[in-house]
Amino acid sequence: QIEKKAEEKQITLLSTALSEASNAGGHWLNASGKGYPRFYPRGVSVSAFNALFMTLHSDKNGCKTNQFTLFSDAKAQGASVRENEQGVPFLFYNWNKYVHRNNPEQVISRDDYMKLYEEEQKLYKGVHNREIRTLFNIDQTTLPYVDKERYETTLRRYGSAVERGYTEADNRRLHIQFNDFLLRMRDNLVPVRSDGSGVPHYETDKDAVYMPRQREFGHYHDYIQEALRQIVSATGHQQRLAREGMVMKNGVAPSEDAVRQERLVVELASGIKMLELGLPARLSEESLKTVEYWCRELKENPNLMDALESDVNNAIEVINKAERGEKIEYATMRNRRDTSTMQEQMPKHYFVSNEIRQHPDKETKKIVLVIDPQAKTA
Repeated sequence: QIEKKAEEKQITLLSTALSEASNAGGHWLNASGKGYPRFYPRGVSVSAFNALFMTLHSDKNGCKTNQFTLFSDAKAQGASVRENEQGVPFLFYNWNKYVHRNNPEQVISRDDYMKLYEEEQKLYKGVHNREIRTLFNIDQTTLPYVDKERYETTLRRYGSAVERGYTEADNRRLHIQFNDFLLRMRDNLVPVRSDGSGVPHYETDKDAVYMPRQREFGHYHDYIQEALRQIVSATGHQQRLAREGMVMKNGVAPSEDAVRQERLVVELASGIKMLELGLPARLSEESLKTVEYWCRELKENPNLMDALESDVNNAIEVINKAERGEKIEYATMRNRRDTSTMQEQMPKHYFVSNEIRQHPDKETKKIVLVIDPQAKTA
């Protein structure tokens, strides 16, 4: 029931923001240019999907920052949540159990897992339990009055562009920062090329992003978000995350519904990357025409929210890895390398497999089972 209510709240926040974008010049997220959501006062950052709903909640309530706290944490600082304030659901994944990969009955605690040697740890995988917590923006609490000095410092650091006192120097820094980002994408994820057609696009067959020159955009922020949209599209390539809206099956293009869902993933993920830069996010002209469909799907499709959480978090993670300098390889390259590594580790004689090969028979429906009693695998 808690999960159901949390999802309903998320759907309301997202649908409202998307629906109102057409009356706000396309702006649907972080219109005032606040900093990326964090826990107050520790400054701990949050996952992409959680950041999205924290910001939507902050926008809806007219909060000055994206700084949030738990009810208990506010109390610990001698403050309290104001009367009748509604919080925002926060998806918390608790990795407190680990299960043996070959024996599902063998479950150990996180403490026991941490005591194992690295080689032994590889035999286990984490079991994540989803818990819903409720967060409140610090403007929904008495913290601004309890600790006024720290609150004002927080505003100057994480508040809107106006609160931070955005200057020409900040604008120059943004140009340098984004140029550096594009270089990392070119080196580690996808080629970003200049294009004279005037239409930004990602070509799947060439696996390259084509962008018009900056001067062809009304504002530098529009150029940034369009580049981010195309880079997010590149993460869905068949050899990367293979999102349904990007994959051809047996030579058939993806369905119209899959393409529309892909467009929503692109808008959400690029909006979150804009949020990381402290910039407002807008919907493209094409996306504004799809808003009605998205809002209907969010209400009627019970699996859409979970699919969006997975796709958006994965897309952002791939981009963040490329930003950190990790080369994002094609799946086929990875598979080839893994296969050759396995072949190197295998003994060079094949008499066992030659013996086994004689027995399977399709017509008589005869199969061979290879059983390892110690590892309980077959």
